[in-house]
Order: sequence, then structure tokens, then C-alpha cells
Amino acid sequence: MSKKLLRKIEEFENKRSSLLNEIASLDEEKLNARPIGGKWSVLEIIEHLVIAEREVLGGLKDYEILENRQQSFKNGIMYRLVMFVLKVGIPVKVPSKKMLPKNKLSFEDLRKKWDENQEWFRGYLERSDEEGLKKAVFEHPVSGPINVEQAIEMSIAHIDNHTGQIKKRLDLMS
Repeated sequence: MSKKLLRKIEEFENKRSSLLNEIASLDEEKLNARPIGGKWSVLEIIEHLVIAEREVLGGLKDYEILENRQQSFKNGIMYRLVMFVLKVGIPVKVPSKKMLPKNKLSFEDLRKKWDENQEWFRGYLERSDEEGLKKAVFEHPVSGPINVEQAIEMSIAHIDNHTGQIKKRLDLMS
């Protein structure tokens, strides 16, 4: 695995751990508060991050049944568009109804699910050689097939975008 990819994986995990540790100190009232009318609570944002990641990873299927999908020119353009939207923070609707929070899980349950996602992903990385890491076995509902590096880059942009939203909500509650 390249040093660049390892650094990106570490960057994501550091951001994820930092966010989870910050959120862990919040009481139920702050986790579920909606200081911005019509917008998600902190807990709903966390749930969205968890279920969106799980959806892109293919629902944590057996590694052997993951298929390499052909990435088209359009997929490349759409990937760049999604990354731009995430990095700039342009408000958009969730690209799949499956990624909408249902607000039925506790913070600890969500943390466990996110840990499961990451454990599954690390298992995939350990089983893959350099060629396997280049395969587009994951799928984003807008950009289509993506490979490991694209999935990590998208995850970093996604968590950065939503961490900013969480900070705004927490500032409004202070």
C-alpha cells in the first residue's frame, strides 16, 4: 500500500476519532437538539455519516463478492463534482434515501456501527494487493464506481463537511 494512501487512511481515522470523542461528551439533549430549524441534530449527522459510509462500502458484503466496475469518463466527472460539493460545503439533498438518518439509534450504537464499518474496510485493505486497491469495488449513488483511494478522499471530505455543520450547531447551543 502506498504511503500516500496510508496517510489518507490515518487522516480519516484521526478525524473520525476526534469527532467521536468530542461528541461522546455531549448529553442527550445536545445530541438531539435542532438549533437550526428543519436541519438534522448532531446525532442525526453522525448517523448519516455512518450509514452513508456503509452504503458506499456496499453494505459490508463478503469481500469475495465485491465486483470491479468499469469507471467511465462520466463517473470521473461526477466524482470531481461530488468532491467539489463536499469540499465547498454546498448544501445538497442526500443522494440516496438509504442515507437518511432514522434517529432510532443511540450514540453508542452508532459508534459501534461506525467501528464495524472501519473494521470491515481495514479487512478489505489487508486482503487486497496493489492491483486490488485500484479496483472500483465501491459505489457512490452520484459518482458511481469508486476505488479505495477515492473512497478515502470522499470520506475525508464528507466528515470535514459534516464536522463543520456539527460545530455550527454546538456553537448555537453554547
